[in-house]
Amino acid sequence: MIATYLVRAVRSELAKLSWRSPIWYAIVPLALAIPLGLNFGIAKATESNALNGAGGMDTNNAAYWILVFSSFILMAGGVSSLCAEFKDNTIETVFGIQTRRWILPVAKLIVFGVIAAVTAAVVTFLVLWAFPQLFPEIWGRVEVFSGDGVQLLLGVPVYTLLISALGLGVAALVPKPGLVVMIVLLWKFGVEVFLTFVPGDFGVTLQQLSPFKNGELGVGQLATIESMFGGQNGSLIYFAVVCVAIFAVGTVRLSLTDTKGY
Repeated sequence: MIATYLVRAVRSELAKLSWRSPIWYAIVPLALAIPLGLNFGIAKATESNALNGAGGMDTNNAAYWILVFSSFILMAGGVSSLCAEFKDNTIETVFGIQTRRWILPVAKLIVFGVIAAVTAAVVTFLVLWAFPQLFPEIWGRVEVFSGDGVQLLLGVPVYTLLISALGLGVAALVPKPGLVVMIVLLWKFGVEVFLTFVPGDFGVTLQQLSPFKNGELGVGQLATIESMFGGQNGSLIYFAVVCVAIFAVGTVRLSLTDTKGY
């Protein structure tokens, strides 16, 4: 019975994704275009000696712009969708039809998480496969089906899916899309960067506990920390636990709190 309700909720979310949805004309195109454009521009500049290529690209550093831009852009799809339920005052109707409130964020995670993961997989494959052919002198060491390449092909979509869960969890707590994005980006590019300036072993430990640094390490991207969770898989599991925990907290609060109080 629960599965039936969840399938209905997923179908409802899919029905909302008309061609006019920003997920199709803004979010997915930007998630594809930005890392491709940046990598192309840097490679062209390096090729023309406008930049020092520092020896060329390696496979384990090829997904950098995807992790920096695409994952968070794709997170915005689910966040904006959930927050719009509050803005448009449709959430009371949704909960009137389906009293199991947890189904709403879970359905959005399934729909927008899959879109995010598939988009991340596509752009990762394009970067790893196309650029070595376009710029063999610079990207010649990058191999899409090498051990590092396969790790990225599998890990980046999982990382992106987990960030979507994180964003939806925060959105369930504070249903303001701009604020949600600010909170997540502030943690990634503010708090975790600040921790690099904390001196001594204490600073190193704080960096090793940083969720996003562990997530990047876990997907196979070149990392600036050593894992304290047993390696790449342990770091990715740690990141997953953090994201799923925040999603669960947001879902529980959404289930128990009067939505008019948001």
